[in-house]
Order: sequence, then C-alpha cells, then structure tokens
Amino acid sequence: MLFALDLTGQFSAGGAIVAGIVGALVMLVVMYGGKAMGMTSMDLLKTLGTMMLPKASDGVAYGVGMMMHLMMGAAFGVIHAGVLHAFGPSSNAAATWISIGIGVVHGMMVLVAMPMMLNMAHPLVKDGTMDKPGTALMNFGTMTPMGVTMGHVVFALVAGALYVGGVS
Repeated sequence: MLFALDLTGQFSAGGAIVAGIVGALVMLVVMYGGKAMGMTSMDLLKTLGTMMLPKASDGVAYGVGMMMHLMMGAAFGVIHAGVLHAFGPSSNAAATWISIGIGVVHGMMVLVAMPMMLNMAHPLVKDGTMDKPGTALMNFGTMTPMGVTMGHVVFALVAGALYVGGVS
C-alpha cells in the first residue's frame, strides 16, 4: 500500500509530549491571530493565568497561563497519540482525518466545559471583575466558538503530524 503507516508497538510518550507542546504553541498563533483581527476578545493566556493568580501582574498572569497551556498541550498530545494508536490508521491521510476529528471533538468539548469552569472556578468571573463567558464562550465574540474549534483542529493536525512523523 502506498503511504502505508503502522503505529503498532511504537507509542512514544516523549514524542507525544513534544508534539503536544508544539501543537499548543501553534494553536496560540491561531487564537491570538483571531484576537488581533477582532474576531474574539478572549485572551486565553491571561484568562488561564488569572484563574490561578487573580491579582497577578499581566506579565506573571501571561507566564502562568503559558505554563498551564503548554502543560495541557503536553497532556493532550499524549491523549492524541493514544487515540491515533487506538484507531490504527493505515496511511498518513487516515491519520490526518482522525486528527481533524479529534480536534473538532476536543474544540466542542472545550466550548461546553470552559464556560462552566470559568463560571464556577475563575475568581474574577465570580466577583464580576471579568465578564461571564456565556454559552460556548459567545460573550467573547460571535466568532469565538469557530476560533476555538479551529484552534483545536490546528493543534490536532500539528500534534498528529509531528507525532506520526516522529514514530513512523
């Protein structure tokens, strides 16, 4: 078979972690690109950082937010690799389509979970300093759900491609 792919027995946690971190960095380019174009007002890193340290300076909040985002990227890189192994794609094209599916599902899960998480756990949302995110993060802008979904698809494509390329 042309472009045959076999991931059997080749799981690499280190490769998955690196792929997830790079995917998370590329995802930030998409997310902040959308913010720069006025498609969303969501500031992911500051939102994550102030969730842990609500009174932190912007620099500290962004630093903490970046660490949280990269750690989640590493964890989701491992999950992504595990799902790829479970599906066992037989070609790079099949791995690409599986990755797109993973990204869409992940993005949709974030659109459901993140507003609940922010409403329940973010101290600045709870005290009214930060606006409530709204359903599917719509209070950050009507294009935010599309941006979040596309950001996760880009993450999945980058993480999947790097992982598959590294272990195959």
